[in-house]
Amino acid sequence: MKQSKANGSIHRKYLASALISIGVSYGLSGCGGGSSAPAVVAPPTPPTVSIDVFGARGALLTAVVSSTDCATTPTVSWQNSSGVAVGSGTSIQDTQPNSILTATASCSSATASQKLAANSVHTALSAFAVLQNGSAVAWGNPVWGGQTSTAAAITGISQLYASERGFAALLSDNTMKAWGSSYVAVTDPNLVYPATGAIATSPLTNIATVMPGRLAYFVTKKDGSIAAWGNFRGVTDGVDGYIGDAKTGLNPVTLALLTDVKAQASTEGAYALLKGDGTVVTFGDQDAGGNSSAVQPLLVGVTQIVGNNFDFVALRKDGKVVTWGYGYAAQSGDAEINPTLADISKLYVSGNAAAAVSNTGAAFAFGFTPQIEAADSSSLTASLTNVSNIYSTQTAFAALRTDGTVISWGDLPRMGNSLNAVQSSLTNVKSVQATEYAFAALKGDGTVISWGDPELGGDSSAVKAQLTNVVALSANKYAFAALKSDGSVVTWGMKTKGGDSSAVAAKLTNVRAIYATAYGAFLAVNKDGSFVTWGDQWAGGGTAPATLTKIPYLG
Repeated sequence: MKQSKANGSIHRKYLASALISIGVSYGLSGCGGGSSAPAVVAPPTPPTVSIDVFGARGALLTAVVSSTDCATTPTVSWQNSSGVAVGSGTSIQDTQPNSILTATASCSSATASQKLAANSVHTALSAFAVLQNGSAVAWGNPVWGGQTSTAAAITGISQLYASERGFAALLSDNTMKAWGSSYVAVTDPNLVYPATGAIATSPLTNIATVMPGRLAYFVTKKDGSIAAWGNFRGVTDGVDGYIGDAKTGLNPVTLALLTDVKAQASTEGAYALLKGDGTVVTFGDQDAGGNSSAVQPLLVGVTQIVGNNFDFVALRKDGKVVTWGYGYAAQSGDAEINPTLADISKLYVSGNAAAAVSNTGAAFAFGFTPQIEAADSSSLTASLTNVSNIYSTQTAFAALRTDGTVISWGDLPRMGNSLNAVQSSLTNVKSVQATEYAFAALKGDGTVISWGDPELGGDSSAVKAQLTNVVALSANKYAFAALKSDGSVVTWGMKTKGGDSSAVAAKLTNVRAIYATAYGAFLAVNKDGSFVTWGDQWAGGGTAPATLTKIPYLG
């Protein structure tokens, strides 16, 4: 009997161990002892994670991540269509908009991904064009790219390129056609100037790369040669010039110099083409940068060129800066190598001034300070350090520092008082957008701070209470649009140019991206591909053609 009781006790111990190993606790009773009911210990809850991406392709993209039961904070990675990593973190600048992009959130053992479709929305100054199934759907200004029927007649399109006043289509056979202003419209890629109706310098065939200018296009062919078409404005004499003009355009002598072209920059009246060997070729209005003869010996080893309204600014690989044109961007008011700038890594421009960031993160504005207020940042030298980016209106700059603070200068009549009122709030800033004369800063907590011309969005007090949980900002010349994490949209600025979206507010409920034309319209794309337009109908804010039913956001 004693042996039997002992054996029974041993069996119960083994049973208890087995049950405990599978997560069950069991109360064992002995002779004369009591017993308790089984108690179940639940296994750990598995972690979960979800991701939703907001932002227009080609702009700042932000992933909103939700998670439960994660041992660590979720991380986000971004890959292009080839699986190559293009960034990490919840926000990235989209540098590959023509590629499918996948964002993946991970925490513990859980992952979730969202795939974004390649960009299909393109914007001229006052027209939209959407690429779908090898054709283009266009609307807006009926002269500057909004010619719906002309665009629809072009088929076999592989990519679209926007200029200020129209669109060019690269076709599947590597030829090009274009529509919009007569400056850029091309119906027959084989016609060559000076044939009747022709505007291209050579046949638009065998195209390898495309570089849009303000009122022109430049293409490199697979044999390395260059073709171009378009116009340049006559800034000083008021007479516009054809790009193939024998005197100031791309005449045969100038064309012969154009080999291995890597980039172009434009002013209001001229073009500058950067070659692979670091030299520069210019043409167009002589006083707007078309004549670079005074600085040609200095234009060697150039790595970047930018153009403002009337001047070009070139950065050399030795970190020095060269300016030429009307003279606003030069300290002396004339073409020069800037004597005060060295070790520069990147250039920026406003309407008539320029700014630079050095390899150490210091920022400097420059130009003809007696006339251009934004060209003088000397009083802010101590603050303009650790600068990561510079944004501009026509008349002012805003520098974003790595610590999330913003330093702004220029255009005191418009900016001064409003900037002083918000300066202490310009912390934890993620990005900045600008209209023609106002700025808006998106902060890390999802709020927005604005300053500048109140009519053009500098005053957002009327919608301040709504500007929470904002994940993306968009702007045209006159108004701002803020996209919130719940898919709704808040707008302010000039009402007729998109600052008032009340007429379409009921449709702005599941938005993922907002695009804008500079002259006053917005296009919001919803997660399911439906879309909404508002603003100036002559800038694309009217009803889109019925043939456009969806604009895919997700891939």
